[in-house]
Amino acid sequence: MTRYHRLFTASALSLALLATPLFALAQSSDAHTQTAEPLGRALSRFAGQHGVALAFDPALTAGRQAPPLSGTPSLDDGLQQLLKGSGLRAVRRDDGSYTLLQGAAPTSAGERMPALKVGGGSVPTFRYAEGIALTADYIQSQVKGDGDLATLLRINPAVQFSETTRSARNGGEIRPGEFSINGAPYYQNLLMLDGAGFNNDLDPASAIVPGVIRVNEPADVPSNAQGIALDTDLIETLAVYDSNVPAAYGGFTGGVVDATSRKAGDAMSGKVWFRMQRSAWDELIMHPGQQDSFAESATYAYQPEYDKYKLGARLEGRTRGGLGIIGTVTRTRSEIPLRAYTAGRVSSNDDFKRTQTRENTAASLAVDWDNGAGVSLGGNVTYAPTNDRYFIAGNRDSWFDIKSGGPLLSLRARIEHDAWTFSNTLSYSDVETSRRGEAAYLRNWARSEAFDWGVSSSSIEGSWGNIDQHDRKIGYRFSAEREAFSLGRSEHRVQFGAGVQRRDAYYERLNDHYNYQNPKAATSCLLRTGVVDEASCSLSPVFTSTSGGLRAGQGQYFTRLMLYHAGSFEVSGTELEAWVQDDIRIGDLSIRPGLRLDRNSIWKDTSLSPRLALSWDVGGSGRTVISSGYNRYYGRNFFAYLMREGREHLQETRNRTSSATPWEDVSGTRNTTANRVTDVDTPYTNEWTLGLQQSVAGLDVNLKYVNRANRREVVRKLVDETYDRGVYNQRLYEYTNLGRSSSQIYTLSVAPSQPWQWGGTRTQAQLAFDYTDIERNYNDYEADLDDSDYFYEPISFKGRITTRLKLPAQDYNRPWSARLSTTTTLPWGLSWSNFLRYRAGFRTVDESSETVLHEGQPVPVYKETRNPGGWTWDTTLEYALALPHAQEAYVRVEAQNVLNRANRLVGTTAGSTYYEPGRSYWLELGYRF
Repeated sequence: MTRYHRLFTASALSLALLATPLFALAQSSDAHTQTAEPLGRALSRFAGQHGVALAFDPALTAGRQAPPLSGTPSLDDGLQQLLKGSGLRAVRRDDGSYTLLQGAAPTSAGERMPALKVGGGSVPTFRYAEGIALTADYIQSQVKGDGDLATLLRINPAVQFSETTRSARNGGEIRPGEFSINGAPYYQNLLMLDGAGFNNDLDPASAIVPGVIRVNEPADVPSNAQGIALDTDLIETLAVYDSNVPAAYGGFTGGVVDATSRKAGDAMSGKVWFRMQRSAWDELIMHPGQQDSFAESATYAYQPEYDKYKLGARLEGRTRGGLGIIGTVTRTRSEIPLRAYTAGRVSSNDDFKRTQTRENTAASLAVDWDNGAGVSLGGNVTYAPTNDRYFIAGNRDSWFDIKSGGPLLSLRARIEHDAWTFSNTLSYSDVETSRRGEAAYLRNWARSEAFDWGVSSSSIEGSWGNIDQHDRKIGYRFSAEREAFSLGRSEHRVQFGAGVQRRDAYYERLNDHYNYQNPKAATSCLLRTGVVDEASCSLSPVFTSTSGGLRAGQGQYFTRLMLYHAGSFEVSGTELEAWVQDDIRIGDLSIRPGLRLDRNSIWKDTSLSPRLALSWDVGGSGRTVISSGYNRYYGRNFFAYLMREGREHLQETRNRTSSATPWEDVSGTRNTTANRVTDVDTPYTNEWTLGLQQSVAGLDVNLKYVNRANRREVVRKLVDETYDRGVYNQRLYEYTNLGRSSSQIYTLSVAPSQPWQWGGTRTQAQLAFDYTDIERNYNDYEADLDDSDYFYEPISFKGRITTRLKLPAQDYNRPWSARLSTTTTLPWGLSWSNFLRYRAGFRTVDESSETVLHEGQPVPVYKETRNPGGWTWDTTLEYALALPHAQEAYVRVEAQNVLNRANRLVGTTAGSTYYEPGRSYWLELGYRF
């Protein structure tokens, strides 16, 4: 059976299993035979046309039909028409989205709190300029690429991206791209799906970076900041909070990405689709000096060929009892053919080529139910494992798999009683970053008749060992919200909540791993115990002499064993949270004070976060709104700080001088750790903001300024004091809170208040700009400082004496960018979307060998390298063919970098230069019913 056949068979089986519990829904669904449109579907379609997120319990609209709309109503008028006589009303939430409630609108102070005018396009306006919200229509209309969050968030001007995560070098990768919000480190965002967090807090700074060999580490397994590769096809709405974040959210210094998965509709429906991308369709852009590196690549750092395939299926429906069930399964696979040996060399006794693979699976099942009397229940389980297969170039039997992702579960209960709404969420996640190797050894033989596959003087076999790492969380959150009530001249919406979460992280090397090195001449492989040593000795004549004194024709035995012992250790603790806020309205002025308390037993740290946001609706019409805020956000610390010492200490080195000496008789030396565990405080950022939302000439204009001062950020520092030399390395580091950074971000977005309509077409658009200034002289918490004064020592930069604190950030720091997103619906089943982006050039700074005198002392000179700007145009064209009984087939083509522009990202030499990917295509075929 071929690999592709197995892929399709497994996916078809998954679909069949998914469909089994939903088969009964088809028996009760008569939506395809009804002539009138169901109310739920009509509401969702109408809201989508206005670029608004509308989330409601489908049980509220079950069995109801929508009346016809008259004329071309506005958003509010249209919702009122559709809901007329239903006993339901549409209510706007603070994040700009809408929901449905039963009963007439209140006649108390609540009705005197009008919502601000909803922005056009796909980005609703937030009352306090908190961020943006992306609807399902926007998510599905724009270029999806690999279906990761980073591609989706390009529209947000507060988001920056790494210069090397996605480049022309690694077009075959499908792992989620990293992103920074408002200048914070990329690993300091809060990621949530249906109330459950999916951050990877094991060691998120050890991501796989092209050109940096991080997958071939004996003790460290690379991680990603995103614990699971969340497939955007699973998402219904996505809210991104980048400023004035409500008190309900904690554990970030960047921003919050809060995703809501799809809910079942009223009628039995579904979708199947297939996507593919091939390097044969794409254009490869490279530095002229990289041609040989691509052509002869034996490493993931250069990927000249790749084929990506994605298969997905969705089935949904609702029973007569109001139970909604929706299930989605997607599988993305990438195959990357590479050479087995470096520099174009070929072994006469081993493979010429090997194919690395990447595979993401995302399976989601969601259920919801409402009793129609104020009680609603919901549950979501998402299982998203990732398996990346690598080999060590030049080694035989060297395959190993990096496994990540895992299950994510949330169970929710919402109770409405009188004026109060109580929400309860129970969540569980198990994020892993593990490795499985083909062999429990690595042997560096001198090339001989018995070991003849090498292309130099060595023949190496084996890979690194088996390691498990898990970050498990189980938590409960409670929140309460009261409908608006009057208190004197003011109106209040009170919210409060609390939560507890248990954290368990562990590292385990599953078995001893043997790394044999330094072969010397051997005349016998008989150990003094009478046993022949077949694992670390051979009498097969070597072909050539080696620098270690081994001559041609001799046998060989290994004189050094680096033994990585099996072992495990874990860290456990409890996190507590409590928060309260009051959304106050006094005339045209809105004030939202809040306070958040967090307690972490792992780091023995308690933090108190004040939150304050203000909004002034000038004139009370919603046309001009001025917002401001002052907030503090506390981030997270990571298990890597605590686990580094343990995993380094599992290594032991043994040396022997005779081939007759058994390894178990050799006294070894345990590895000394290079890192000492100390208590660190939780990093935090102080934020103040100023914003303006203006409706003018049919446009919604949003202007915002965000100032962040990040303090107590974590970096590694060299320890100067005396310490135990028997335990710690000569160069000993510890994690400290010496990191500091600051950022200023100006953003401007412009969108039409209503979609443009002309000649049967309908267009939504958004134009966004940002200007960003970030000062930060470290990249991540693994930055090594020579001493505590490192930040404050004088340096010379651009002819001026300054300190390293004033240097610009080295990544995620384009000074300004502009982006335009459009979505056009045309007649004949056509839709066309475009995304255009220009990113200005930026500077990278490095210490040179030069010095200058300052106050009689030499200080280092830092020099900058200017990297150019560049713009790209991505486009999507989809054609849907209507079929009988509300069915349709469609074909979709996505083209990225349509004009094939050679946009250099960073670097000046062949080895250091990265380009944006050239013109590339995705083809998608699908069927909806």
